[in-house]
Amino acid sequence: MTITLNEEQTRLLSEVVKAGGARSTEEAVDRAVRALHSSATTGKPVYQQVDNLADLFAKSPFRGLDMIFERDKDVGRDVSL
Repeated sequence: MTITLNEEQTRLLSEVVKAGGARSTEEAVDRAVRALHSSATTGKPVYQQVDNLADLFAKSPFRGLDMIFERDKDVGRDVSL
């Protein structure tokens, strides 16, 4: 199968790869197709197919990207009394 992308689709795929959302344009297309397939077969987007956060990450199209989620510790702020 040959798929022809328009200029905007090509630009968006390049931006996804440059931003680290996928390792290649092929991977970005694969993830998009899988997310679309999941939504089409269940009638719901991925975020509506899960009951908890762990399931969301397990079914996410971003699965396998080795993303690290960290949060800076909130040290509060100085308050003048």
